[in-house]
Amino acid sequence: MKTFYKNQSINFYRNNLAGNIFEKNQNFIFVVLLFCCLILTMINPVKTYGERIITLHQAYLYAAKLNGTIKSQRESYYQSTLLKWSAISMLLPNISLTYKDQRFHNNSVSSSSSGSSKGGNIFSFMFPTYGYAFSLTQPLLNISAIPAYYAAENSVKSSKNSLNNISQNTLFNVAKDYYNVLSDENLVKADKKTMQEASSHLQLAQAKLKAGLAIITDVLQAKSEYYQAKQQYIAAKDQLKSDKASLRAIIGVSFNFKVVKSKNPGLLSRKLNNYIKLAYKYNPGLKSLKFLKKESKDEVYYYETQYIPTVNFEATYNGISDKHFIPQGNEHYWTAAGVLTFPIFQGGTRIISIEKARSKNNANMYNLIQAKRNLRADVTSGFYNIQNLKYQIIALQHEESYAYKNYKLVEEEYKAGVATSVDVMTSLAELASARHNLLAEQLNYYTSILNFKTLTGSFKRRLISLKIDKFK
Repeated sequence: MKTFYKNQSINFYRNNLAGNIFEKNQNFIFVVLLFCCLILTMINPVKTYGERIITLHQAYLYAAKLNGTIKSQRESYYQSTLLKWSAISMLLPNISLTYKDQRFHNNSVSSSSSGSSKGGNIFSFMFPTYGYAFSLTQPLLNISAIPAYYAAENSVKSSKNSLNNISQNTLFNVAKDYYNVLSDENLVKADKKTMQEASSHLQLAQAKLKAGLAIITDVLQAKSEYYQAKQQYIAAKDQLKSDKASLRAIIGVSFNFKVVKSKNPGLLSRKLNNYIKLAYKYNPGLKSLKFLKKESKDEVYYYETQYIPTVNFEATYNGISDKHFIPQGNEHYWTAAGVLTFPIFQGGTRIISIEKARSKNNANMYNLIQAKRNLRADVTSGFYNIQNLKYQIIALQHEESYAYKNYKLVEEEYKAGVATSVDVMTSLAELASARHNLLAEQLNYYTSILNFKTLTGSFKRRLISLKIDKFK
């Protein structure tokens, strides 16, 4: 009996030992396999093609930093800042140094009685002479510098306004393309859902045909509707790729990216008159015309002051040395004078230049008046158009909901044998049309709001708050 228990204990011990060894070997084999997988991964890394996610704000930043049109306009703005120095230099002194160094020689004719065969001129050594002069010209009275400086300041402001306008137009196109991509993604989802619904109906028609509850015409109609829905789905995907390429080009990037749903643009609850006042104050086109009018007015002042007398103080210091021709050897002297320049008559230049500037100023004034009238009409039209689009979107949402419920009802009736396949196809086509109409109207609504913000200048203030444009 003791021997039996002893043998059982030995067997139990052996089994446990074998089990522990197997478990340890199993863990070791697992670690070895994991290590081999890591080595293979390092040798042949698995390529992942992930897409970045870009928000609308990040798209603004990319465009403001990488868009070539904005960069070019920034250089134009920098060039306009240099024009102020041309006006400032009209009041700054001119200081110059002139130095002259010359060499002279005597030319003596050789004697004919010498009988030398080496006839010709005999040159003596060189006689040096030099001279230098310092000159100073300081304008004391130059009225033309004042309108010239104002014109330069106006040119800087006008160039800055052009930079902001180009930035606004570029980033407006960024926002428009961004919402186009969002709308395309929603359209792809809607067409995919329509294709799945058409595929489901095709499978149902085929099942009913096998059961003898439908005819071959029902299957052919369902198949035709499915292929049509599939074609719309493929066309929506191609349009999405095209709009993404346009957005990628304008923001200046080359990598693939995904967009995310951003906050839909909206308007503040203000009265129409308040929007018109904002447009008069902040509209970029109107501000450009104001700068043009002021520029032409400064040009009139500039030409008028060209015929006002100018007074300059001029002084020179001269040092001359001529040891050969001047017995004393050198002379030093200085001069000082006040110079008055008074234009009396310059033909028809004065009349022509002033009249051309005045005519240009009047033309800019008339353009500004007409632009205000057009802007008021555009703001009024855009305001009521947005209100109308808002009600249309609500109606299209109800229409899309009704079309979906109607399709589901007709589909159930077809399963019960009450409706025909034509009824299902008609309801499905109406549902797809309602979805497309709703998405198109929503995109039109967002674009109209962006255009209205551009008219009133509120979109521009938002772009400046990006702090990318340092010329604020």
